[in-house]
Amino acid sequence: MDDNGNNGFGDRVEGLKKAAIASENLKRKRREWKDFERLKSVVGGALLANAAEHPDFDLLLKDVLRSAAIVESDKKLLRSKGLL
Repeated sequence: MDDNGNNGFGDRVEGLKKAAIASENLKRKRREWKDFERLKSVVGGALLANAAEHPDFDLLLKDVLRSAAIVESDKKLLRSKGLL
């Protein structure tokens, strides 16, 4: 017990609550990131499949990729696959 008669239990409970909230926030962010990565994969796959079947869409996709802000390493990959 401290000088005020508190045993510190309340502080520990508050600390545990904060830790639980932080843990839930982390889980939510990880879930959101995983969903976003999956979405990119699904959408990207659909776009590539459509581009392979439709030359006009292929040209449109290449135009979009050329104007996108993409890092150099990604540009190299796109060039190697004929998408730039």
